[in-house]
Amino acid sequence: MLSPLYCSAYGARHRRPIPRTAPVIRYASLLFSLFLLAGCASLPQLEPPAIALERVELLQLGFAQQRFGLELRVQNPNNVPLPVTGFRYGLSLAGTQLGNGQSTERLRIPAGGESRVKLELNLDTIRLLGQLSEWARQPPSEVSYLLDGEIDVDLWPRPLQFSRDGRVPIEIAPGAFQF
Repeated sequence: MLSPLYCSAYGARHRRPIPRTAPVIRYASLLFSLFLLAGCASLPQLEPPAIALERVELLQLGFAQQRFGLELRVQNPNNVPLPVTGFRYGLSLAGTQLGNGQSTERLRIPAGGESRVKLELNLDTIRLLGQLSEWARQPPSEVSYLLDGEIDVDLWPRPLQFSRDGRVPIEIAPGAFQF
């Protein structure tokens, strides 16, 4: 049996029946939403990968630009593989912010395993002139660093943050100084 609903459109009262299934559909929708929320809450939390800066290479040093090659070791502490879809990173060497970079290189880091990644960092000459001229006069064999950023993982809602500091050997490629 349908229950009456009175509506006063255009000044007249009309009866419109409400189907009995409406409350059932409403409760089923609510129950389905609760199950979805519970499913999302039970997703495993991914640990951020351990990042180590293995090597810095000065690829080009000129008035217009400097290019550094970075080699990273990325260790996956999780029990599932990480399908990496991109990196965003910033690097400071010897206390000087060198710059930021980004890569869309895709790689798959096995569960509990590691992978090596090569990235490039392009810099603005004017901002770093003091540090670079010091390195041109007396190239260091190693420097302190701070590397931080985030890694995008395929099918994961948020990027994984990382931050690492330490010391790293620095190499200067032959012919790198182009003044």
